[in-house]
Order: sequence, then structure tokens, then C-alpha cells
Amino acid sequence: MALSGRHLRVGADIWVPWVDLRRREDGSLGASGVAAAFFDIIAAKLNFSYTLVMPEDREWGRGLPNGSFTGMIGMCQRKEVDMALGPFGVTWERAQVVDFSSTLYVDGFGIFLPRPRQERDLIGFTNPLAWQVWAALGAVLLFTLALGVVLNLLARRCFRPTDGSAGAGEDQANIVLRPLWVVQALLIGSNAHLLYTCTLVCESPVKTAIEKLPSRPSSRVLLAAWLLAGLILSSAYRGVLTSLLAVPRVTVPVDSLEDLVSYGKIPWANEKGTSLHQLFGDATSGLYKTIHDEGTLVVNAYEARERIKKESMAVLCDFFTMRKIMSDDFTQTGACNYYIAAEPIKSAPLAFAFPKRSPLVRHFDTWMAALVESGMVSRSVLALTSNATACLVAPGKEEGAEGSLAFTLFDLAGGFLLLAGGQLLAAAVLVGERLRGFLRKN
Repeated sequence: MALSGRHLRVGADIWVPWVDLRRREDGSLGASGVAAAFFDIIAAKLNFSYTLVMPEDREWGRGLPNGSFTGMIGMCQRKEVDMALGPFGVTWERAQVVDFSSTLYVDGFGIFLPRPRQERDLIGFTNPLAWQVWAALGAVLLFTLALGVVLNLLARRCFRPTDGSAGAGEDQANIVLRPLWVVQALLIGSNAHLLYTCTLVCESPVKTAIEKLPSRPSSRVLLAAWLLAGLILSSAYRGVLTSLLAVPRVTVPVDSLEDLVSYGKIPWANEKGTSLHQLFGDATSGLYKTIHDEGTLVVNAYEARERIKKESMAVLCDFFTMRKIMSDDFTQTGACNYYIAAEPIKSAPLAFAFPKRSPLVRHFDTWMAALVESGMVSRSVLALTSNATACLVAPGKEEGAEGSLAFTLFDLAGGFLLLAGGQLLAAAVLVGERLRGFLRKN
């Protein structure tokens, strides 16, 4: 046999679902998981036994300024072990100090975070129009009212009779614009489809308001513009609001590293001693440096899975681990509680690590190539993540998700608060009017 019963010291640490370690009764470490299972197959084929050794710093391997490495890569660099199980993301920095086996699996790395939910928005009734539209509408309204004041002054001066015989009707005719007319124009324009029916059925306030609209041509042109604007804006507003109510859309705030930093509401963590930790730690400026400086560290994403769900924390890790956590959680809860950001950070081949120029590499490569080419690795990965497919859809599109949202009093509190504010303002104006009248009498 190839290694003739040789005993190897093998570096290993926990990376579920690749490797999980447990203490046996005799104090030695035992391993399970996808990589551990294939390692056992190779051990049987090459006829060797092994002892697992966990690194004291619990790291996979980061390069230090003095050229040494931490974790299991450092153990191989110093030849404290015959190999390290990993599997390790193959990087240029690591390849300078260790040799890697042939590729076991190619995986990507990204952002793993709690699943976005349908949010309750107190001012959701303003969402159909962007804030710029609301601001522009308010600015145009104020400009129109100011213009009305100017036009009213000009009309009184230009059309005032010189003999002092002007009556109340003539003075009324000289008014170009009243603020109430603009409000009426907006209401009529926004409810044009109801106006005709309302005026035919009853002597409504709307009909009365129409009869009191101005007769001066300049006033009618100005209000006609507001009628048309009210019709267009209200039609757009009602259409978008109807679609938002009929098909609620879940907003995904984080789909990339840029989103994670700019959103500012979700803290993030990196897995200690990994290739991503090295990638961000080596950055001297820009986004990657921000990710490194403002983030925290966790041992691995699987151990932090409950923190991700309950504490709304994001972890930067590999996709296999993400899908494994999602699959296990869906099996237990029947719900999708995690989300994988759409934009990946990077991808890398995964392999075992050996000290430089180790003769073990060629023996392992023969059997690893056979295992990978047979499809056993891919089938094992799919078998452990089969239930994750139910959650690999856009938030809000999960099977069984509600197609519409029953709004509660809290959801519509913004509209009720607006109504209450208007009533309070009207009461304050009424008190002011009464106080003004009382002061005039006295």
C-alpha cells in the first residue's frame, strides 16, 4: 500500500459542514463532515492512520508582516503537522508557504444576513411619490398662492373705479385667485371620475363649489392648470398605491458590500483567520479597509447562526455554509429566516494543505481526482443543502407567503395622524379667530 501504515499528524478545526470535531472518551479528536468523510476514504485507500491536532489560535491561516502564518497554514509552514484537513481557500499568499492538493470543491464567498421582511411604514401613504415630487408640489403650490396675492393686488389697482361706486360684486370680480380655489381644483381634478355622478345625484358641496369658481378668464386659466395637474398626479398616485397594497414588495436593503456599509443598520463580522479575513486585513484604503476596520470577528458562521437570525448580524462566509444553515433552519422551523446577498465577494478552489515539497501531495491527488470526477463531492453538498432551495428565492416570494397584507391600525397610523393634525390645526385657527374677534370688540 502507498503509505504502508504510516501515522500522520493532521491539523483540523471546525468548519461545518466540511469538518466537525468532537472529543472522544480517550481525549483524542474525532471528525465528521463532508471533507472528513472523504479524508477517511483516502486514508483507507492509502493505508495510513492519523491524529487530529487543533491549532491553538483557532485560525485557518493569515499571513503576518514577518512572513509567518497563523493557524493551520502556520502549522504546515513550521512542519508541526504532516498536513491540514481544512479545506482551505487557495490563495497566492498561502501558496508561497504551503503546497495544496488538487481541488476538492470550488465555492464562492458572500454576505449572509437575516431575511428581510415586510416592513410596517408609518408614512407609507407617501411612498407612491418620491420626496422630490412632494417637495416640488409644495413649492409650486406656495408659488401659486404667492402669485395669487400679487395678481389680486394688481387687479384691485387696475380695475378699481375712480368714482368710488364699486360694489361688493365688482370687488369680488376683481379677485384673481383665492387659496380655496386651488384646493377645490386639486380635489375636483383628483376625483374627476366621481364628480359627474355626484353633481347629478344631489346638490353636493362640490357642485356648490363649482358654481362659486371665478368668472375672470385669467383665474380660470390658472385653475385649469391645477385641475389638469391634480388629475395627472392623483391618477399616478392612486395607481402606484393600489399596486403597493395589492402586491406588497419586500425591500432588500443589502445585496453587496457597498450596501452593507451604506445601510448602516446591520453590524457585520468576518470569520477569524480565513482567506477573507486576510483579504480585508491587507487593504490599506477603500471599501475593503472599511469592512475590516468596522467589522467584528466570529470563529465561524455556523456557530454564529443564531446570532445572525436573532441579533440581525451579517457574516461574510462561503455559500456552502450559508445553504447548510438555511437548509437546517427550514427543516426545523418550516420558515425562511436567512438571506444570501446577490453579489458575491469572490470565489476560490478549496483543497487540503501540506508542508512545502511534501511527498504526500501526489498520493492524495490521485484519489481526490477520482472522488471529484465521480461526482461524490457535488452529490454530498447537494444532499446536505436540499431544503435550502425553498429559501433561495427573493424575499416575499417564498412558498406560502401572503400575496397581500392586511393593514392594521398601526400601518395606517400615518393617515390618522395626518387627520388628527389637521383637526388640531383647525381648532387652533378657530381659537385664533375667536380671540381676534374678541380683541376687536374690546
